[in-house]
Amino acid sequence: MKKIMVLLLIVIVFGTLSAQPKYDSIGQFYEYQNNWAIVKLDNKLGFINSKGKEIVKPIYDSIGQFYEYQNNWAIVKLDNKLGFINSKGKEIVKPIYDSIGQFYEYQNNWAMIKLNNKFGFINNKGSEIVQPIYDSIGQFYEYQNNWALVIINNKQGFINTKGDFIPKDD
Repeated sequence: MKKIMVLLLIVIVFGTLSAQPKYDSIGQFYEYQNNWAIVKLDNKLGFINSKGKEIVKPIYDSIGQFYEYQNNWAIVKLDNKLGFINSKGKEIVKPIYDSIGQFYEYQNNWAMIKLNNKFGFINNKGSEIVQPIYDSIGQFYEYQNNWALVIINNKQGFINTKGDFIPKDD
């Protein structure tokens, strides 16, 4: 009988502990994504669904609105670096960039990225199309169809809409 009482006490204690609130705050459902609410724990953000299941662990410093940059994507910030999660909670672009521009601003399905004061592009699938190695990148079509002027180490050249480098004759 004593063993049963001890076992019952353990179950009650652990059951009570597991029923304790987990988050510092919980936002409104549907504010960011259908059936999701933003949660905050130790100044980090994530998401739970309407069943209370954690969809995105609270690890991010900030989370933007879905669809602001790309369909079904939200920009996230972690340790002053930016990336993206999708509407399923999966990290599509790891938060490694200093800045990320809007998609379609320079080229269809591309967004300019900046890392350590160098520029490149990612595509709308989250892949790095042009590595961030350029000091600057101009607009496509300004000089020639499908080309953008790039500068690296005070030298000029072009990249095309596939991300390939095209040297410019001096």
